[in-house]
Amino acid sequence: MQHDAAFSHRGYLLNCAPARAGDGSFHPYVVISRTSDGELVANRFFPSELRFRNADEAIAHARDWAVRWIDASNITV
Repeated sequence: MQHDAAFSHRGYLLNCAPARAGDGSFHPYVVISRTSDGELVANRFFPSELRFRNADEAIAHARDWAVRWIDASNITV
């Protein structure tokens, strides 16, 4: 079952939709924007060799990374 690829965290929207590779695997990807005005904060392309068997695993990886990045950055909205 595919989970929603959009999440909110501390005033940010995390869009974690993965990209499908030619071999059927999934590359994680995340776009982080402010929920207040939609301004882009970060784009994260992960190394091309980082692939997951299914979309849910790629989404989870991107979401976990984005949450840790926001928390460690101490960025505020």
